[in-house]
Amino acid sequence: MRPVQPDDPAEVGPYRVLGRLGVGGMGIVYLARSAGGRLVAAKLIRGPYARHPEFRARFRREVDAARRVTGPFTAPVLAADPDAEVPWLVTAFLPGLTLLEAVTAYGPLPAPTMHALSAGLAEALAAIHAAEVVHRDFKPSNVMLTAGGPRVIDFGIARPADATAITRAGGWIGSPGFMSPEQVLGHEVGPPSDVFTFGAVLAYAATGVEVFGSGTPDSRLGRVATLQADLSGIREKWMFDLVNHCLRADPLTRPTAAALAGWLGGPELSLQGTSWLPAAVADAVDRRTSEAFLLPALAPVVPPIDPAVVDVPTIQPTLPPPARGPSRRKLVAGLVGAGVVAAAGGGGLLWWSQQPRQSTSASPKPSPTRSLPPPVATVAWQARVTDYFPQVDVAGSSLVAWSEEHLRALDPRTGKLRWSRNGDAGESMLHATGGNLVFEYDNTATLSAIRPENGSVIWSYGPDTTGGWQLLGPVLLGSVGCFANNPVRALSLANGRTAWTSTVTANRGIGGGGRWLLAMSNNRLTGIGGGNGRQVWTYPTAAGWDAIIGDSLAFCSDDADMLHAVDLATGRPVWRQPVLASLNLQYTGGLLYVMADSDRLLALRGTTGKLVWDRTLGPNSGRAPQVRAVGRTVFVGTDTATYALDSATGRTLWTYQTAMTRFFAPLPVAGLVVIGDANSQIIALRPPGGAGAGP
Repeated sequence: MRPVQPDDPAEVGPYRVLGRLGVGGMGIVYLARSAGGRLVAAKLIRGPYARHPEFRARFRREVDAARRVTGPFTAPVLAADPDAEVPWLVTAFLPGLTLLEAVTAYGPLPAPTMHALSAGLAEALAAIHAAEVVHRDFKPSNVMLTAGGPRVIDFGIARPADATAITRAGGWIGSPGFMSPEQVLGHEVGPPSDVFTFGAVLAYAATGVEVFGSGTPDSRLGRVATLQADLSGIREKWMFDLVNHCLRADPLTRPTAAALAGWLGGPELSLQGTSWLPAAVADAVDRRTSEAFLLPALAPVVPPIDPAVVDVPTIQPTLPPPARGPSRRKLVAGLVGAGVVAAAGGGGLLWWSQQPRQSTSASPKPSPTRSLPPPVATVAWQARVTDYFPQVDVAGSSLVAWSEEHLRALDPRTGKLRWSRNGDAGESMLHATGGNLVFEYDNTATLSAIRPENGSVIWSYGPDTTGGWQLLGPVLLGSVGCFANNPVRALSLANGRTAWTSTVTANRGIGGGGRWLLAMSNNRLTGIGGGNGRQVWTYPTAAGWDAIIGDSLAFCSDDADMLHAVDLATGRPVWRQPVLASLNLQYTGGLLYVMADSDRLLALRGTTGKLVWDRTLGPNSGRAPQVRAVGRTVFVGTDTATYALDSATGRTLWTYQTAMTRFFAPLPVAGLVVIGDANSQIIALRPPGGAGAGP
């Protein structure tokens, strides 16, 4: 279990939060305690998703589906409020391991365990289907191994049995290797789909490998669609026959979950305690169960948050790596802590793999000889510039840090203070940098341009009288700086005078550079000519999160978890991919970089959207990891470490372990890399050997 953070709630409904268990596709899961002392898993939807009708509706379906299901091998819902400002769901807390973790760490399960596991999971699916629900995401990371038998969790994409196929334009919802052919092909999905994936899960548990092989998501999905299953690793005839029947092409010829439960069960079968598990797995489950009983004595590491001071949080794992190699998810939906796992699950939206996968890079297969760990950066200097987590950027030759009413400029080589500015009492100041200027926007709606060398004001613009202008930006286009909400306008960087005003609304932000400005609104991405502010093209999309330019393309991520590539000159679509993207798209050297989940960094070919490499990084929770691509290096800041990666291959060049704030991406400057830590300090790192410090 990880400590609560400053932006975490003190309570979820009537349950007091004890700590973080982990992060899922839409939400964060906490360990919490009822007034009577019962431990529970409380899932909150992340801020951006909580505000989006589509995701609120999906979470409401998850709650409804989970409430309808009862049975000894599922996790009961204890309370929920899907219509709250921050929707939440509370389920029973189940200490144990996921099937994915157990197989990854300890190997395939023996025949007696497979019999017990099969019977328990079949009974769970029978209960789910009896409630007229289809799980749709039955996979090893959604199966918990506990002292009370296996449990099926996470109803994030479950639907009533009579619902139509659940797909998304351009992709699938589910996990390659653990999807049915009808899911892959976009056909009607019913209870037989869960039976198909039940067979795939059992094959994985019995052999330690996925029955539809490894490789890219597309190749695995293709094998599912064409039923190219490899059952050669299943030694027990009864298990081979069981899996073979479940993997039949025609859904109507597959056995029902109820029939499987009747065939596999019996009065002699007991799933109480851990004797049904292999000794090593049983020891791990017992140890984690015992540790869970100690948790009620834990006090929150951070004092409760005063809601009058901190907004409702915008909600965005650690075991030693097993000898068999790291898994995609160490615990359910990334929920990892001090040996405990929650049953609330994550409900990830990524259509590509959430399972262990082979590298897709062109590098040769690793040697069986254990490689040395990557080198570690050293600290050149550190400084504390504010009592609250600062934002940091470079303007001119200064390192500029800002937070709340404080603005500081430092020498990037030594960390020494060059100058500072404080706002008046009660004055809220927003800051940003661009090129050789620092921009300050205060609560009088006045924008000021400041010299980064000495802190003097060059010019001021405002106060604004339209009531709709905000400091969204700046995006520098030659001699002008563009700012946006409604409308988009460009100001001369020399004197602050209006260069042009556009009619385009950009209430979701702006991006771009060179000769182009990209404006994001609730339903479109707009290309604007930087010389005159005229609209050149529009591209329909869901509400945008981020927009950048790379070579001759514009890239945008949106609320519908789609990543778009658009021709910069015409606005015509080039490709799109379903990716749960973060807010910091980066592009360099022909590759587009995006955090596709809380711990996965993807490198996509800019011109085609094809996956070049895929890296799983350290554990994360809260805000999305911050990414910055500069030259041949990609820098990533997570909850626990800074990574410098080779941009072409994803190979780790060096690391630095610390508790990160991740309010800004690692920043290369003056041969150093500047980061922030959990104590609101700025730390300048010296890369080992001077490598990976920027271009």
